Amino acid sequence: MTREPQRAILAELLGVERECCTRLERIVADERRAVAERDLPALLEALQARETLQAQWRRATEERRSRFAAPGVLASVAAEDPELAALLRAVRTAADALERAQRINLAMVRGALSQVGELLDGIRRAQPGAAYDGRATLTAPPPAAATGWSA
Repeated sequence: MTREPQRAILAELLGVERECCTRLERIVADERRAVAERDLPALLEALQARETLQAQWRRATEERRSRFAAPGVLASVAAEDPELAALLRAVRTAADALERAQRINLAMVRGALSQVGELLDGIRRAQPGAAYDGRATLTAPPPAAATGWSA
């Protein structure tokens, strides 16, 4: 394979990867907002967008890896071209930023889930035997305001 076609293919694939990372970072921020606001429709929309974009990123990454899998090929092609080297650094930077954003989201989702668990524990303490049926309806009547119930 000559260098120019390799360079063009690599530049295109790295461009797709960088764009996917950048767009995914925005989607992850949308997810974080939806979790914080407890906006389930917005969260589901963000998750669907993320799934689609992650599939596109995965395809580009797999193609890049298959074309430039030989040891040193990616480094040698990028080393000979400052623009490709800069693009490769930009992809790595974008992927690192995305990874940080995803770690933040993971912590937020875990926190939100623990709050749900604490709320359900509070309901169970106030209403022993209370349970949700298949339609997510509380089967016991809600506690009276005078009982001092709180989550």
